[in-house]
Amino acid sequence: MRKTIVTLVALCAAMAANATVLRVSNVSGSTAPYSTFEAALTAAAEGDTIMLDASPTAYTFGKTVDKRVVILGPGYWLKSNGIIQEGGNTASFSSNTPAFWIGASGVVISGVWFTDRVVINNNCNDVVIKRCCLRGGIEIASKAQRCVLHQNHIRPDGSEAQRIKGSYHQITNNIFITHFQVGYTFYNMPHAYIAYNTFLGDNRIRLWDSGDCTVEKNISGGDFYDSGNGVSSYSDNIIIENTYNTYDNDIRDSALKALNWSDTHGAFAGDSPYVISGVPSAPVIEDLVVPTTVEYGSKMNVTIKVGVQK
Repeated sequence: MRKTIVTLVALCAAMAANATVLRVSNVSGSTAPYSTFEAALTAAAEGDTIMLDASPTAYTFGKTVDKRVVILGPGYWLKSNGIIQEGGNTASFSSNTPAFWIGASGVVISGVWFTDRVVINNNCNDVVIKRCCLRGGIEIASKAQRCVLHQNHIRPDGSEAQRIKGSYHQITNNIFITHFQVGYTFYNMPHAYIAYNTFLGDNRIRLWDSGDCTVEKNISGGDFYDSGNGVSSYSDNIIIENTYNTYDNDIRDSALKALNWSDTHGAFAGDSPYVISGVPSAPVIEDLVVPTTVEYGSKMNVTIKVGVQK
């Protein structure tokens, strides 16, 4: 399971090499070809990349992502981390419905801020959500498989926003903010790998009917336990009492608290630790200018603007 991220990154790179990049900006006066995410998604082909410009105004989307696309934003907390990009804004989604729905297998999302809940529908496999800020939490349907949650900051705002179901998922190097007496619920989720996460709160972390899971190298404010039918393996986790038990208005502060606890366990440990900026890990083409024609024998001047991880 630990090699999954490396494989997925290589796969995404291969996809990007043969795919079209569709740039979206809802900022007035932008030269981006698309002003809405929906328009870019409609125009996109399977495997294309939709690149969201940073904006002080949230993008809206009330439908379902029904194609295998890569969705890239610029990251989050950029100003606080000394990164000035398009004014230091993020690319955020505030949907017309209570959730951002993913309805296709193989969707990859990185560097985006979600105000509302993100939902991965049934039979949507191999979905990757990494380096995103999920302010409304995450829900994965029971028939989804092999999804990856990696390096995210997740704060569920309701009971449904804390339900992660399905099987063979990889949940690694995330920071979970919990505000529930029963803790964060992994429900009907067998054969999962849950490692190097930091669970902020003083609640026990419940795995309901989720047998054959490997749970290791996590930091939690309460212990892990099986509920219902299912037996999982819990080894080498750190339990810290009262890690966090108040509502966090500055969620960046929670990431810094997690950083101080351990360099061998939790979100900031392992081979692929949490990144506070949320900037996508691979180089991203932010703008491309190519002349349509050139004189025979003349040079073709191509301008590429690239954003990289900091």
